[in-house]
Amino acid sequence: MTERSTIWTWDVLTHTIAGLVALVAGALMFAYEPALWLFSGLMLVSAVSALLISWQHGAWVTGHWLAMLPVLGVVWGVWVDSSGFTFAYLLLWLAFGHFVYRGIQASRASR
Repeated sequence: MTERSTIWTWDVLTHTIAGLVALVAGALMFAYEPALWLFSGLMLVSAVSALLISWQHGAWVTGHWLAMLPVLGVVWGVWVDSSGFTFAYLLLWLAFGHFVYRGIQASRASR
């Protein structure tokens, strides 16, 4: 197995860890303000790593634009209204659920 074909490259690990920690930080941001900025930073890291993964692996599809919506929610939260953070958090859970669903589909299809 070459480095290019392995699933756990640095970009995938970065994206995965940032996304999972953002789910936790997002829950905490409603009670602790520092978690809000941690959530925002992790969303930025996750978005940049997603773009790199898609570009490096030639895996860009139209649906990836929808995956960028949580980042727009963070931008909305920073510059317009704090409800943008809630919007971003809900969209992150939607994206996570979609990821799990697609993983289950791929697992079943490979059997």
